[in-house]
Amino acid sequence: MNFDMNIRSNVSYIKDKFCYDKNADIIIREFENKKGVKCFLAYIDGMANTIGINDFIIRAIMLNDDDDLNIFATIQYNNVKLETSLDKAAASILLGDTLVYADGDIKCAIVETKAYDKRSVSSPDTESVIKGSHEGYTESIRTSITLLRRIIKSPKLCTEFVSVGKINDCKCAIMYLDDLTSDELVKKVKFRLNNIKGDFISGAGMVEQLIEDSTWSLFPSILSTERPDRTAEYLAAGQIAVICDNTPFALIMPISLAVLLDSPEGNQQRWQSGTFSRIIRTFAFILSVLLSGIFLALTCFHHELIPSQLLTIIAETRRQIPFSAVAEYIVMEIFFELVREAGLRVPNAIGSAIGVVGGLILGQAAVEAGIVSPVTLIIVAISGIANAVIPDYELSSGIRVLKFGFIILGGTLGFLGIGAGIILVLTMLAKQSSFGVSMLSSSAKQNSTNGNMVYQRPIWKQELRAFSLKPKSLRQQPQISRLWAVMEDDDE
Repeated sequence: MNFDMNIRSNVSYIKDKFCYDKNADIIIREFENKKGVKCFLAYIDGMANTIGINDFIIRAIMLNDDDDLNIFATIQYNNVKLETSLDKAAASILLGDTLVYADGDIKCAIVETKAYDKRSVSSPDTESVIKGSHEGYTESIRTSITLLRRIIKSPKLCTEFVSVGKINDCKCAIMYLDDLTSDELVKKVKFRLNNIKGDFISGAGMVEQLIEDSTWSLFPSILSTERPDRTAEYLAAGQIAVICDNTPFALIMPISLAVLLDSPEGNQQRWQSGTFSRIIRTFAFILSVLLSGIFLALTCFHHELIPSQLLTIIAETRRQIPFSAVAEYIVMEIFFELVREAGLRVPNAIGSAIGVVGGLILGQAAVEAGIVSPVTLIIVAISGIANAVIPDYELSSGIRVLKFGFIILGGTLGFLGIGAGIILVLTMLAKQSSFGVSMLSSSAKQNSTNGNMVYQRPIWKQELRAFSLKPKSLRQQPQISRLWAVMEDDDE
């Protein structure tokens, strides 16, 4: 619906739109300028800068007596745009902007007067690092975009906005480097976001589930990060970031399994330390998935593979246990998950205390009471520690679920079940893709800004971007990036 040239009609529409008689937050102010032209403005109290509205909008219009000067031109605000649609103007009011209309006009002015409270920039809670930036995203989409633009100072960094959710109109920013990112990839991301239908989309977590390729997989196909520096690194590799309002995370796409196992510190570490860390994380990934299942397979079916002394110790510790080995492991894993969830949900002041009490005192009491064996407690603890090493929370959560499947397979079918489970997981990963890139694709990491899955290449050897991303520019640095080294050799 477009603006009517009658001010009364437009005021009535805004009042009806915002339930003015019942809504104490919506402010509608009617006034005249020196020439007698009737005007009105509308904004939401608490979301707009009322001091600026009074001083630089109302005062500026009321004191103007220049016949040749348009009323909207007297507004002393930096960001003012004209709008002919009443519906779009009403949507802008919900974002904290102010609508200004003058009688007899077919358009209004939308003034950016946002001034609602927001959390200040702080260190990321889920991706802490030793070396690297200590700034994390906030719930304000504008602040998050600014943090990213401070790192990537390129005019080719594009930001396109898409709104999802009929009720809350959640704004999402699609960010990419126009001279690097594949046009096909940009088109695919925009198509999926534009075709999300739903009444309420609260943030990045729901958006991720609505646009991902593999809904039924335990492994995420989109990376969620709280760090602007990490986002900038992937944008420079030719990937896309989606930042949603009210969520301090950015969604990175496409990715592979290697990206999910990558540390936020990335190339801030020297290549030797980075390679060692990647080996440890890969080992922790395998350990978290398979350790409990393999140990059950050994103790239940393949005794000949266990050294006799260790087998004797295991048999002695299990002599008084009233449960089967499978039931014992499942109960202990559930108990471990209860302790983990309790530590996350309770207030921080008592969260650590619950972890200590649950993990040490109750575990020790269970062993002394003969309910569980000490070996079981050790295996469950090692498996839980290995899961904590995995840097991506969504991946670690999927592994926690997958681990129960391998416990059942190992405890009922032995190594045959473990082998079948591994084949099933690899098949699932091979079929899974992230916006056209296979989750097992080595090229999604290799030759990109982060090296490959296990081996981190020295910075000066990372010359090419990932082939699978189809970037517009494959080379990210010249073959000889350390020119000084060549020049010193020539001098010698």
